[in-house]
Amino acid sequence: MLRTAIAAIFLGLFTGAVSAQNTTAPVFGGVGVPAPTQSPTFRASSGTDLLRHRGPTGAPCLDVGGFARPHTTVSNLYDHVIAVKNNCAQRISIQVCYYNTQNCLPVEVPGGERKEAILGTMPATKDFRFEFRERF
Repeated sequence: MLRTAIAAIFLGLFTGAVSAQNTTAPVFGGVGVPAPTQSPTFRASSGTDLLRHRGPTGAPCLDVGGFARPHTTVSNLYDHVIAVKNNCAQRISIQVCYYNTQNCLPVEVPGGERKEAILGTMPATKDFRFEFRERF
């Protein structure tokens, strides 16, 4: 009984530390400018580096990209649009942010579907960088 209680406490502490992360390492993208480079690390992995939703072949489920869409009424105003295609059957949630900011947007994509979301609207700015994290 005591052994079971200790194991349960240890397991609870271990899973609590993992679920506190709740997201993957960021993946970067860019529209009109190159995506920021991810420098290789030679340290112990935190476990989120490779954590992605994956299909049966091992390929990531999500294809994430972006583009700038001009407004029809004001030609100098651009929506920064994020397009996400889910190639797997499960519903996946991600958080998309402008690169290196806390200006973020949650996006939930049902299995096998494509979804677009407006990250922001800027005057005279077509180019932007973004990062996203998958939620577990």
